[in-house]
Amino acid sequence: MASQNDTRKRTAVLIPVVVALFVVSVAWPGRISEASIRTDGEKLTYALRWGPVRAGIATLESLGRAEVNGREALHFRGTMQTDSVVAVIHNVRNTWEGFTDPGMSRTLLYLRNQEEEGELNPARVVFDTAKNKATYCKIGHRCRPPIPIRSDTLDPVSCIFWFRSLLERGISETRIHVSDGRTAVWVAVRVVGREQVTTPAGTFATLKVEATVERGQGILSRNRTTKLLVWFTDTQERLPVMAQGELVFGPFIAELTEISRPGAKPSRPS
Repeated sequence: MASQNDTRKRTAVLIPVVVALFVVSVAWPGRISEASIRTDGEKLTYALRWGPVRAGIATLESLGRAEVNGREALHFRGTMQTDSVVAVIHNVRNTWEGFTDPGMSRTLLYLRNQEEEGELNPARVVFDTAKNKATYCKIGHRCRPPIPIRSDTLDPVSCIFWFRSLLERGISETRIHVSDGRTAVWVAVRVVGREQVTTPAGTFATLKVEATVERGQGILSRNRTTKLLVWFTDTQERLPVMAQGELVFGPFIAELTEISRPGAKPSRPS
């Protein structure tokens, strides 16, 4: 029987995947025009909890225009850092970055920088949409064999910004192919209702979205289908204000705490 410390440490090791699960859970297929992308410079901050315990802080950012191998791209970033209490057990700082074509029709490049206990583990994933393959390369190591993807596959970070624009079109149910270079999954998404929710950032009228990750792996649900819930504001902004799901070792929840935009004072509780 594992000791309490062993259990706490195992739980802390799993915390970094919460951000990725949150982002994957809100993928939505379709195509958007460049004019509809209005999130450049936006930064959203979330408090993460594992059951009743506050586990860390996550952010989602839209960083605007970039260039990938001479091609124009859009740049998105997600981060996660363990809270000071959890960091005593297991200190983690993770960053995920996605680069898509200007129309957000496909991912071109995905970067992951994982830092645990001071050890850096950066990785780079190239999405070859001409050959429909994604290649995961951990820096300083041999690349993994390419895995098959689709020409419209998106990475876990970029898809959330894409989804927010598509909600305006009134789409209520569909599927999307998502990959991080190591595995690729289908995510089925549907709006299941409207609810009022309260987070540290305020009280919001929201659309409740159910995401079904098919054939989940690892902590998702031991190769079974996994369902996650995400709440988006029922406004033109479609801000993701809360997410929750049940994983192998218990429930997690992410709650919006701060909204920051260019030229505006950050919105957060006093």
